[in-house]
Amino acid sequence: MKSLDHSRLTIFMVLFVGIILGACEKGPNFREFVYPAPIVDDFYPKQGYIGSTITIEGADFGTTIKAVKIFFGGIQAADPIVVENNKIEVLVPENAVSGKVTVDIYGKQDEAAADFVLMPSARIIGASTDKANEGDEVTITGENFGTDISLIQVFIGAEEYEAEIIAVEETAIRFLTPNVPSGSIIAVVDGQHLVGPYLMVGIEKIGGTLIGHTGSWGNNAATTIQAAVDGDITTFVDGPTAIGYVGYDLGEGKATSLKSVRYVPRTTHASRMNGGEIRGSNDPSLSTYTVLHTINGTPATGVYTEVNIETEEEYRYIYYYTANGNGNIAEIEFYGNVVEKIAPVGSLIWVFNMDGQNWGWEPQQSPTAWSVGGGALQVTFSQTSGNKRSDLMQKTLPVKVHTGNYPIIAMKMDKPEGARITFDTNNGSFGNGFNKYSTDYADQRVYYWDMSTLSLGSGAVRTNEEISFTTFQFKIADIPAADPATGYKIYWIRTFQSKEKLAEFLGL
Repeated sequence: MKSLDHSRLTIFMVLFVGIILGACEKGPNFREFVYPAPIVDDFYPKQGYIGSTITIEGADFGTTIKAVKIFFGGIQAADPIVVENNKIEVLVPENAVSGKVTVDIYGKQDEAAADFVLMPSARIIGASTDKANEGDEVTITGENFGTDISLIQVFIGAEEYEAEIIAVEETAIRFLTPNVPSGSIIAVVDGQHLVGPYLMVGIEKIGGTLIGHTGSWGNNAATTIQAAVDGDITTFVDGPTAIGYVGYDLGEGKATSLKSVRYVPRTTHASRMNGGEIRGSNDPSLSTYTVLHTINGTPATGVYTEVNIETEEEYRYIYYYTANGNGNIAEIEFYGNVVEKIAPVGSLIWVFNMDGQNWGWEPQQSPTAWSVGGGALQVTFSQTSGNKRSDLMQKTLPVKVHTGNYPIIAMKMDKPEGARITFDTNNGSFGNGFNKYSTDYADQRVYYWDMSTLSLGSGAVRTNEEISFTTFQFKIADIPAADPATGYKIYWIRTFQSKEKLAEFLGL
């Protein structure tokens, strides 16, 4: 009995202490925030397009963007762009439908009395031309343009270059081309910004004979220079070495004053275009050139980047060059005006840097073999005994020289040691004999004749005179049988305004 009383006393004491301790412990302090329901008074405009900005007016919207949800016909829009206590601005979502505009803030909702009406979006399909001169009429074709001319604007390239609109139909907008730089056609249709095709203003897309490095990485036929001009931005050039280039030769007597260039990088190696150059040259060897633009930074992939070219100079050769990017480029386009460009009388340049292109020069005396490759015209003598010989004759005639404007004619040549070289014409040879060349730059393998100081045949010196020749050749003869040379190579033949200009060209 005593044991039972003791147990009851113990239980009672435990309960008593628990009650005391529980009474002394302070409970959690919770604050409850009560947000008012939003009140939607109105919204405007009552109709719009996907991407249009809609303004909702009312009260108790708060200022927390993430707390606000907007629905168009039950379709939720992205986060609002502006939230103020009495105003919300939001973009009509991509998949919106006509219907109620509902505002939801922390689960409490209200909606406008009027329905929002989704309008069919305008769309540009194309343009009537890709090039136009100032004042030319151009037609944009598309859908859902409406007929209210006051709701439409057209720009070229940027919104500071506005065009005059002359007519609007549901499927067409007609405008007059302004005197502005070339650029993409931009149409603003009732607030919708639409980007259309590129319009060349007062210029044309330049083409010609494709020039550039030969071959490709791994001999891949799909990545040669042709890939840069095939109109496909998914193909690309990948050269066999770090140095690469691609562009156009406009042809004899043609040149362009380049106005703009558009390019797309190789998608996986866009950074390789950083530091690339747009160049212009009138030198077939491209040894002398002008850098018209340098690409600074990595261009965007999958789209054309356009750069304007500020120059009044005219060039026969225009090209993209990279010193360390393997010529990686997906597409390149040149824009300007092609003009007639007659080379100054006496300015002659023949460079053998294009495989198979001999520029009218042909070896004589039936050489065993000759070809143009590896940067040189290469000739193999046919003689197996006695003296060796193979003259080099120009077949594109007449050849005009000017002994005043361009008196120096020079060639870079791997010359057989014992060769006798005669610069010969139908009026006789310059200097009236063989080996009348100067050897000042023989260490550069360069030999030159000064036509302003050498007699022509047995006649007088023809100083400061234009002369037209129907025979124009270099006799390369009398190489002794003992001379081990089996042929010769000529890298270029050029005229210069002076000996100093030749030295400058040689970098001396």
